[in-house]
Parts: sequence; structure tokens; C-alpha cells
Amino acid sequence: MNEKTVSAGTSARLARRLSPLAVWALAFGCSVGWGSFVMPGTTFLPIAGPVGTAVGIAVGAAVMLMIGVNYSFLMNRYPDAGGTFTYTSAAFGSDHGFLSAWFLGLVYLAIIWANATALPLICRNIFGDALQFGFHYTIAGYDIYLGEILLSLLTVLFCGFLCLRGSRTAATAQIVMSLLLILGVAAVFLAAFFGKTADPAALQPAYSPDNEPGIGMLYIVFLAPWAFAGFESVSNSAEEFKFSVKKSLRIMVIALITAAAAYILLAMLAVSARPADAGSWVDYIRSLGGRSGLEGLPTFYGAFCALGKPGLAILGVAAAGAILTGLVGNMTAASRLIFAMSRDGLIPGKMGEVNRRGAPYYAICFLMLLCLPIPFLGRSAIGWIVDVSTIGVTIAYAYTSAAALKEGVTAKRTAIKVTGGAGVLVSLGFLLYFIIPNLLPVATLSNESYLMLMSWAMLGFIAFLLIFRADKSHRMGRHTAIWIVLLLLIFFTSMIWVLGTTRLETQDAVKELASTGTRSPEAVMRRFDRVTGAIIRSTIIQFVMVLASLLIIFHVYSTVRKRHQSAEKGKTIAEQNSQAKTTFLSNMSHDIRTPMNAIVGYVTLAKREKELSPKTRDYLDKIEASSDHLLALINDVLEMSRIESGRMELMPVPTDIRKAMDEVRDLFSTQMETKRLTYTVECEAEDTRILCDANRFNRVLLNLISNAFKFTPEGGSVAVTLKQTGREGDAAAYCLSVKDTGIGMSPEFAKKVFEAYEREKTESVENIQGTGLGTAITKSIVDLMGGTIEVRSEQGKGSEFIVNVSFPLDPAFAGEGARAGEIENGAAFVGMRLLLVEDDPDNRDVERTLLEEAGFIVETAENGEDAVEIIAASTPGDYACVLMDIEMPVKNGYSATRLIRSLRNRELAEIPIVALTAKAFSEDIAAARDAGMNGHIAKPINMKNVFETLSVVLQDSTHTHTQRRTRR
Repeated sequence: MNEKTVSAGTSARLARRLSPLAVWALAFGCSVGWGSFVMPGTTFLPIAGPVGTAVGIAVGAAVMLMIGVNYSFLMNRYPDAGGTFTYTSAAFGSDHGFLSAWFLGLVYLAIIWANATALPLICRNIFGDALQFGFHYTIAGYDIYLGEILLSLLTVLFCGFLCLRGSRTAATAQIVMSLLLILGVAAVFLAAFFGKTADPAALQPAYSPDNEPGIGMLYIVFLAPWAFAGFESVSNSAEEFKFSVKKSLRIMVIALITAAAAYILLAMLAVSARPADAGSWVDYIRSLGGRSGLEGLPTFYGAFCALGKPGLAILGVAAAGAILTGLVGNMTAASRLIFAMSRDGLIPGKMGEVNRRGAPYYAICFLMLLCLPIPFLGRSAIGWIVDVSTIGVTIAYAYTSAAALKEGVTAKRTAIKVTGGAGVLVSLGFLLYFIIPNLLPVATLSNESYLMLMSWAMLGFIAFLLIFRADKSHRMGRHTAIWIVLLLLIFFTSMIWVLGTTRLETQDAVKELASTGTRSPEAVMRRFDRVTGAIIRSTIIQFVMVLASLLIIFHVYSTVRKRHQSAEKGKTIAEQNSQAKTTFLSNMSHDIRTPMNAIVGYVTLAKREKELSPKTRDYLDKIEASSDHLLALINDVLEMSRIESGRMELMPVPTDIRKAMDEVRDLFSTQMETKRLTYTVECEAEDTRILCDANRFNRVLLNLISNAFKFTPEGGSVAVTLKQTGREGDAAAYCLSVKDTGIGMSPEFAKKVFEAYEREKTESVENIQGTGLGTAITKSIVDLMGGTIEVRSEQGKGSEFIVNVSFPLDPAFAGEGARAGEIENGAAFVGMRLLLVEDDPDNRDVERTLLEEAGFIVETAENGEDAVEIIAASTPGDYACVLMDIEMPVKNGYSATRLIRSLRNRELAEIPIVALTAKAFSEDIAAARDAGMNGHIAKPINMKNVFETLSVVLQDSTHTHTQRRTRR
């Protein structure tokens, strides 16, 4: 056990080494243990008889299959280690995940412990006192010997060693032992019922005389969670399947069928033969308490009568297979559960480390340590814990079914909603049956088992407290229902335990007094005092446990409250900081964009001069490229800051998605041709008229295509494809793919490509400019749109970014969308008079020149106050529109707009006003709209944006005036 371990970390995964046969062996081996060889005589036959047992087991298997459907559905959605814990955490949070794992962990531990102590029991009945040597003592009436302890310890160590050798070794052993189990049982059964010694009347009577046939079969069905506990254990190893998880349901069906067959065949074997002094199997089963040796185990006695010692050996090997499969299978499941909890951060990371064979090394060693003291406790004490495990498995089934129901509702899967809901109801029914004493005539838990359940719940409180205090991410303690459930469980089970203790002590007192015939008041009082003392002791234990639970709840509650208050205080400070940051960024954006407007404008004007030397034109091209790059960097940094502060919002507008694709094709075509890249843009969609934030969607396209362009060398290709993948109601689903044949990414970088400021450190990209924000911004936009984005990449072969997103359809798009974008060359604006309000002389000069070159007649004002006076002194129609800066001395653009809107002359007051400003955030656009402006154009000035905005604004203005004249 000195193998080197590999740190798992938060992203560690187990190796895919399990075949379908290995998964069947895990499910089958975990659900059929030593109990299947004993329960026919002690439980099944007395309740329902041979035929009733067979029918009840078959129906119970069908009920478990319904639970299996829920497990299979969730395994396909979450193909990771952890099973119920993973599903519950995903559906209901870490608190519920912990509770489900706590009780499921007890199930696996109890089955391991039960099987570890079963081998000595077999030896007692088959080999007598061969192992009864060394020291000897008694616990709860069960004699414990050193030889039997050593056998159990060696068995545990051997199975632990198999698990440490990795899933492949453990799976091979599990397959061999499972086959020995089912084939051995089948062989002995065939010999018993079809051999020379077969008794035609063996199955008579078909049903137990103690119960009605239907009632007896129902009781067997209620034992299904105990009988088949472990078939779901394969869900903990879903991460290790080397085949499609979709096959999991088929495998669980086969496992349940073979497990049910094993139980039924063993029950039949138990009635196949009987001692000479027993007239029927009923007499034999009723006399088991007074029999020992082979006669004390009906299944082994039946095998011996059918085949003699060979039959005994075959069934002995099968029983050993059942014990070993239970040990290996449940140790595998429990270690994967611990691994998943460690990877999720609930327990120390050491438990999530794997050795070089892919086994959770420390988790398995921890389980082995937990098992080592068990052989010293004896079989009786372990039996109490095994009874409690049935409660744990029903809790796990209820949680899994509830998670399936929730996921089924989300996925709109009717079948899963049915099985999930039914699974919850059935599991709760099982839970009530097992936990409420005398709910049905068949006994459920012993009084000691209630004490065990109460103790396990108390330990759960302590474990929850330890995890809660170590929880740095504050995931735990959010659901008060967990505290209430554990407290109620402790209170309820302790109450039943106190009542049971009182009843047992009273019965013992009555029996003692009756047997001695004592009627002395002093003797009666002495016995009464002993009963009272036992009641007081049990009541004190109950009080201490409930009080300790309340103290833990109070501590957790007060800590959660302090965290909440601290979070609220931190939230207030964060909001203040965010507001200050937003104000600073807004000012910085304005201050940077203002000179950038002049730089870009002057370069544009300078390039239009005819008499430029080639060198000067080259300089201007480089200045323009650098300014464009600088502006892109500014936009990325500001956009990322807004995303991090949670202030980015979508503004859906009618959009033609096909037109958007055409625009990006035209935008990049020249660059692609210059770099000799094959560039294709395809749009395969029926529904192209949607409602979306057109600017954000274009940003996604631009970021992905520009990245493909940057990282694809000459001679490569860039393919952009948009496909409609479905339509549901008033929404359509689309898949956008941007694929290139560029340099690709390493697997390590591909995992963090969507993180902000990340850039791969390789020679091939060190000379490519960028902030490392493009993909992070893209993912944030896609997330905000409710979509998903993934990357597929291989170094040296290229990358493909895939975006899946849905948009509402816009049936009225044609009427609304045709207004904008039709005028791009400004022909319709020639001779139109504008008032340009701009305080910065350089910007005013550039903007005026660009507008006049486009055909506008431009007059200017240096501040908002001058603009108000000019408009107030004009006559309607003198100016078609006002282009208004925001940040200006004397009176800013907002104030000037409000004053213009308040003019007495309504035609002047309603003149179109468009913000032409370096304040470009969404709240700046909203502020302009609130001030009464009709549109917004961000600096640096772009004439295409000017034409499109004015086209919409002026058409709206004309439409408004036409309606007013019509009403008059």
C-alpha cells in the first residue's frame, strides 16, 4: 500500500476501464450478498411461502427497475462519479447532497461490514468449531473468537487490495465471483428440483399458512429495498464506463433480473429438502431455532441433500462469491462516493487522490480502516446496523427520484416525470414502513437498530457541522430543511427507542416475577426500580442527543446569520464600489473616445486628399490601423469591466439574422482575401426574423471570426455556419459554428480559453496582439442570452467554436426592420440642415467636415445653452435634426434637450435630437432616451451609423407628424 498517488484536484477524473460485463457484475454482486442464503429460511418463507416469495421478489424487482430508470436518466445527464450525491447536489444543493451521501454511505458500509462477518458464520455451520480458537468473548449473546476475527480481517484486507489494484483488477475479480455465484446457485437448484432426489411435493403448501397469499407477497415487496440494495451502486462509477452511459438501464435490468433469479432459486432450494422429523417445509422452517449445523441453514441443507458434499462445496463457493462481490462492489461504490465528495470540496482533498492505477487510494484505505474494528463486534451488533441501512437506501432512492422528477420537468420528459414522481412516493412508503414500528404485522427494525439510527443521525449532525465550518465557499447551511429532518429523525427514533426500552424492560420484569412466583412488595418495587432506572437512562440519552442537536443547529443558524449580515454589508460596499467604478469607467470612456474621435476623423479626412505621397498614405494607414486596434482594446476592457460588475444587459430589437451573417461576410471578405484565406459564410435557417440584441450578437460574430482570422496562417480557411436546429412555439434554436484551420490550442489552454485575460504562451501566438478578453466577453454574452458555447481544438489543426442559442421569433419584423439600414450612402440626406452641438473645437471641426462631405448643411453651437437659444429662435423646418454632445460646459446635452422639449412651440419642441457622444455605455443610451433624445451615436463618428440612426429617427419623426396632422 505504498503506491504513489496523483493529486486529483477539482478536475480529476477516473479512468474509463469498466466494460458492460464489469458493470453488471458490480450491480449484481452488490445486490446479492450473504443474506440471500439466509433470508429464505428466516424471513421470506415464513412470510409468503415459496410461490409467494417468488412472486413478491419479482414484483419487488420491477419496483426497483422503476427506480433504476431514474438512475439511468440521471447517469446520462451527469456521467460522473458520486451517483445519488452528484444528482442531489445538482438538483437541490450541497446540503441535500450531504444528507443523501451520509445515509447512502451507511448503506455501503453496513453491507461491507455484514459480508465481512458472514464468512465465520458459514464456517460455523459447515465446519463447526474449526475457527473457534484463541481468546473468546461475547457481545449481545454472540460468541466471538480470535480465529473468526482473523478470517474476517484477512477477507477485508484481500478485497481492499483488489480495489487498490485499480478498477480493472477489481472488475475482473467481481466478474469471476459473480459468475461463480449465479452459476453455482443455478446448478444446485437444477440438481435439487430435477435430480434423482427431487421431491414433487417440495413446494407444498405454495403460500405461508401464517398470512393471506396477497398480504404475504406484499410484505416481500416491502423488503425489496433491503433485498436489492446495491444494484444502483454502478451510478457511482459512471465516470469509469468505457462505453455509452445510455446502456446503463439495460445493464441494470439484467442485474435486477439475475439478482431476483438468485433470490428465488435460493428460496426454492431452501424448501427442496427437509429433515425426516419435519412433515413439510412449514414444519422445517418453524423448527429452525432449535436446529444447528447444516440443518440450521435450509439452503445449504438442500444442496447437501441434492448433491452431497460436492453440492455443499458448490453452494459454499457461490456463498463465498456473494460475500466477496458484496465486499469488493460496495467498497468500490463507497470509495467513488467519497472521491466525488472530495472533488466537490465537502471533505478533504486527500480523499480525492488516485494512485497510478486510477484507484481512489486514500478513500479505499480509509474504508479499510473503518472495517478493521468490525470483526471484533460480532454478528449481532452488525445486524442492528444492517437493519438501519435499509433506511439509508430508501432515503437515497427518494432523493434520486426527486432529482429525476425535477430534471424531467425541466427537460419536458413525460416518462421521467412519471417514474420520478412514482419513485418518490414508493420510496417514502418504504421509509414509513421501515421506520414506524408495527405499521404492518411483519417486524421491521429492532430496538437496538433505532439506537443505531439515532446515533448515525447524531454523527451526521457533527459531520455536517465540521463540513459547514470548513466550507469557504459558503455552499453549506443554505437549506434549513436538512437541520429539521435530522432533528426530527433523532427525536422520533429516540422516542421509539425509549418506548421500546420501556416495553422490553417491563416484559423482562413481568417474566422474571412470573417465573419466580414472587409477590413480595419489596421484590416488586426493586424490579420496578430497575425498570425506572433503565427508562431514566434512556431518557437522559435522548435528552442529551436532542440538546446537542439543538446546540449544533443554533451554532449553524447563528453562523449563517452572521455570514448573511456580512454578505449584505459586503454587497452594499460592492454596490458602492461598482457604482464608483462605473462612474470612473464612464468618464474614462468619454475622455478616451473624445480625442480618438478627432484622431480617427482627421485620418479619414487626410486620406481623402488626392495629393498624398505613398509614404504619407502608408503612415496614415498605420495610424488608422493602430487607432482601430486601440479602440478595440478600449472597448474590450470597458466591456469586461461591465461584465464583471454585472451591469451588462441585453436590449432585444427586431433583427434579420441572415442579414447579420451577410454583413460579417462583407466586413471580413477583404481581410480574408488579403491574407489568402478561404472564407465562407452560410446561413441555413427558415426563421431569420428574430428578436435579439443585435449589437451583442454581432459582437459574438466579430469576436469569433476575428480570432479565427488572427490565428489562421496564410492559405488556410475560415468557415462560418449558422444552422437552425429547431423551433418550439414562438422561439427558434440556432447553432453557430466558426471553424478554422489555424494553429489550434493545447488541451490545457482549451479548458480555460473562456477565462478573462488568458492567452496561450507559445511561440506561434506571442506576436499576435490581443487582450485575452474576446472569448471571455463572447461567453458572457452567450450566457446572458441563455445559450452555450464550447470549443473543439487541436494544436496544428485548427479550432471550432460552437454556439447554441435560442431567440424569440418576431412576426412583425418585416414592417419594422425595413426602415433602417436602407440608406448607407447618404444620398437621401443631401441638402438636409443639421445643428451640430459640440464644445471641443477639434471634434467640432472633424464632425462638421465629415457631415458636410456627406451632403449635410451643418451649423454649429459650442454648448447646450447656445443650442437651446438657436432652436428657440428658429422656425419649424429650419433644422431637420440636432446632433447633441453630452459632456459640455455651461449646459450639458441632457439639460439642453429637456429645455428644448419644454418649448411652447410644439413643433420646435419635438425636433429630432440624437446624442453624438463619447458616453457609450447602455446606461448612457438609457439616460439619453430618458432626457428626451430620439437616438444615440457613439464616438468616434462612423458615417454608416449616422446614416442608419438618422434614417430611423427621421422616419419616426415624419410618422409622428403625419399622425398628428391626421388627427387634426
